[in-house]
Amino acid sequence: MSDSERIAKKLGISQGENGPSISRQSLLDAIGGPLGIAESIVPAFSFSVVFAVTKSAVASVSVASALALLFILIRIFRKQPVTQAIAGALAIALAAFLALRDGGSAQDYFIPGFYTNAAYGSVLLLSVIIRYPIMGFVAQLLFGFQNWRKNKVVYRRARLVTLVWVGFFGLRLLVQLPLYFSGQVELLAASKVVLGAPAYAGLLVLTWVMLKRLNTLEKQ
Repeated sequence: MSDSERIAKKLGISQGENGPSISRQSLLDAIGGPLGIAESIVPAFSFSVVFAVTKSAVASVSVASALALLFILIRIFRKQPVTQAIAGALAIALAAFLALRDGGSAQDYFIPGFYTNAAYGSVLLLSVIIRYPIMGFVAQLLFGFQNWRKNKVVYRRARLVTLVWVGFFGLRLLVQLPLYFSGQVELLAASKVVLGAPAYAGLLVLTWVMLKRLNTLEKQ
């Protein structure tokens, strides 16, 4: 699989005879299919429910971690990339450790996600600051743009698309960090569900709409 095909797949874009396009299936594949959606929703939802009922960090973390581990085992059984499964297992182990360590609390289970969102958002923002917005390179791979940075209209649109992604990761932190520091565990878990696969799917659709417009602008 070429770089352009790999990037297109991650963005929910399919490469057909008539060029790049987006469909329900390509969008579903980009967020991991039914299994990926379940991975995004079920552990956090179960965490919220168990904690609401028991108020026990041990019980809620144990259930959520067990379900997340189950999804990893399913991926291994399906012979999907082992490196992804290992990374997932390490993330679960770290989240569980933070929540169950001495002095830890239930909401600490979500700390790794904060760092992940901050890292992605920072890299994207840095690419804008140094005037090499990442989405410009993505568009170049998808549509074969040449010298896109020298086209002011296209450059500004690529920067805007990149900033939309920065805003997405920033929104997650803006919503979740206050919930974390105020100890609203159930709402924190619920926000992870809402801002997970459903919001990400919406971001991919918006990205495609903006990239299509970018392709039109480049040809003008």
